[in-house]
Amino acid sequence: MSRFLFFASILLLIFCMEVEAAPRTPEELADSPAVILVEQTTGRVLYARNERERRYPAHLTNMLTALVAAEHLAVEEEIIVGTEIRVMPPGFGLNVHSEGEVATVHTLLNSLLVRSSGEAARVLALNTVRRTEGRRNIPYTEAERAFAVLMNEKALSLGARGSHFANPFGGHADNHFTTAYDLAIITRAFMQNPILAEITGTGTYGEWTNSNQMLPDAPLGYIHMTGGIAGLTTPAGHVFAGAAHDNRRDLGFVTIVLGGTDPQRWSDTRRLMDYAFYNYHFREIVREGQILQTVLIENPRLGDPDVLEIIAAESHVVLLNHAEYEEIEKTITFDPLLEVLGAENPTLRAPVEYGEAAGRAAFLLNGEVLFEAAVLPAREVIPRSFDSDMDYYLAAIIGNVFTRRALPYWFGVFGVAFGIFGIVLAIKSRTGSAVRTSGRFGRY
Repeated sequence: MSRFLFFASILLLIFCMEVEAAPRTPEELADSPAVILVEQTTGRVLYARNERERRYPAHLTNMLTALVAAEHLAVEEEIIVGTEIRVMPPGFGLNVHSEGEVATVHTLLNSLLVRSSGEAARVLALNTVRRTEGRRNIPYTEAERAFAVLMNEKALSLGARGSHFANPFGGHADNHFTTAYDLAIITRAFMQNPILAEITGTGTYGEWTNSNQMLPDAPLGYIHMTGGIAGLTTPAGHVFAGAAHDNRRDLGFVTIVLGGTDPQRWSDTRRLMDYAFYNYHFREIVREGQILQTVLIENPRLGDPDVLEIIAAESHVVLLNHAEYEEIEKTITFDPLLEVLGAENPTLRAPVEYGEAAGRAAFLLNGEVLFEAAVLPAREVIPRSFDSDMDYYLAAIIGNVFTRRALPYWFGVFGVAFGIFGIVLAIKSRTGSAVRTSGRFGRY
């Protein structure tokens, strides 16, 4: 009896664990005020709440600062830290750098992204502007304004149109704001830079420990977490931008959590990532050469089929969950020069060139176009003409005369011919005999 109770307890524990681990519905994914979950490669939004609401980014600003600096400064070059770090806003001056220190850009990027150092942000911003404007002695306050221009230009070029940045380190200001949607765009671009992605995925750099507590070896480690930035100011609340990637499935996601509490940003991120990895997969929607539709052909060459298969020109893979996969719809629009308008069934007029697009197929989900692809004819279609008719009939005659099936007819023809030849010979023989007889009687 005790053994039975032991195994029953084990089974109950496993069941409870499975229930707890089961992915939640979208409505249960996050508690923070503003969140978004996107696929890392395409940027497709899988879940969002208040994603376009203005929010303060705090230290998440550092991602954009790093992107701009990395465009203008080489990671191996050395920079002398100057007076720009003397007076830092509370919470941003971490005393990790000192005036006169010589640091590489790589070290400063680690300070910025691993330690969230506002001092490193200022040093990178000043030296970026020195490089872009060619002014070695530019005052820091002027350089900060110029660097903010570069930041906003970069954000706009990426498609982040609901943001405005006023400083490189995320200090609070009324004109320093963003949205969860824009930060997802910036995070995707940030993670596409291999140097920055590697740095933000580093658990420690020297004595610095990454503030991202969800890196695989961190206290709240998430197995697929590859990078991210955490931040905090009183107006912004606890914020986090995270990126995770499953190498086995080549599948990655980005999450932005804004305005929450400290435990909330981590639990929200975990639930969002679990939901994405459990429910979404890349699925092949159409395969190159796949038959998509069969159409009628108007006036085809004699002997050719009056139908034509329309095939896909290329394969397409799309991130979908199972329910979405079942709801995919397809529409095909044909080239107006080929389509016979007003026909009861889809009909194309000859000629149709093999290998040339006959139209486009649109694949839709909930009425929105996921992607479009060219469609091709499976073969060439030649129109009917006098010459083609003659060729057809000649081929038909030749094909019917010189075949094994025609042997009985040939025997019949030869039989009739021999019969006629025999009759002709008989007639000629009788005619010759009559002439010779009349000649003999005429001599008497």
